[in-house]
Amino acid sequence: MTEPATGRARPIVFLTDFGHEDEFTGVCRIVINRIAPEAGVIDLTHGIEPGDIRRGALALSAAVTYSPPSVWLAVVDPGVGTDRRALVLRAGPHYFVGPDNGLLWPAAQSAGGIGQAWDISQSPARLEGGHRTFDGRDVFSPVAARLANGEDPRDLGVEIGRDEPLRLELPAARLGDGLIEATVLASDRYGNLALDAGSELIERSFLEPGGKVRVEAGDPPGPIPGSPVSFVDAFGGVEQGEALLYADSSGSLSLAVNRGDAAAAFGLGPDDQLRLTPA
Repeated sequence: MTEPATGRARPIVFLTDFGHEDEFTGVCRIVINRIAPEAGVIDLTHGIEPGDIRRGALALSAAVTYSPPSVWLAVVDPGVGTDRRALVLRAGPHYFVGPDNGLLWPAAQSAGGIGQAWDISQSPARLEGGHRTFDGRDVFSPVAARLANGEDPRDLGVEIGRDEPLRLELPAARLGDGLIEATVLASDRYGNLALDAGSELIERSFLEPGGKVRVEAGDPPGPIPGSPVSFVDAFGGVEQGEALLYADSSGSLSLAVNRGDAAAAFGLGPDDQLRLTPA
């Protein structure tokens, strides 16, 4: 077991789709504070679109490599109240707490892969008198707080096989001869479109700094407005209002408009297909 430094609680990194209008996030923090008052809570985001498991998983995975050993409390849980399991995963120096719906899997892989897993659905740490519609408060928060305090996960749940947690299957871009076939994974609040082409594919592809790329979308594929676009290292590499391809802060290929909204401009969103060729 990897435990926090002597006498110190682990930080808890907190992600949900709860938003900020209701009390849901706050009451989870109250539960955490009651059990682990010395644990700092880092709010990664609570702005995930309701039920968007993929977007939550991508956010967790993008952040985990920058974190000290932490407890990751993640609640994007459209299956709450069903027979889906509640889990703790240990991956590298981290614990991940959340629903067994694929949300935790990419981040656990980024942290080195699942070493151990526990089913906490009937955890002795769960709040008494809880309700089936709010496991974030009643199950996940108290378990995360106890892990932050250094409690052994074996005392909080039943160990299961490390291959049992549900995987989140993400599309993977295809690299051909002078061709990249990619899928939009997510759109951020600026309308930038993250694609399923990672840094290794970028390095092996025809993409070169300053090079022009024909970008096609739709069925049948047709060029997006402004195509061909430049592959550059930052937004300032093109004029305001001009489209660009770049490697985003996670190293993945993204399509954007400098000081604009690519998702709105091109009518694209998650799962849309793109075809990239040298111009």
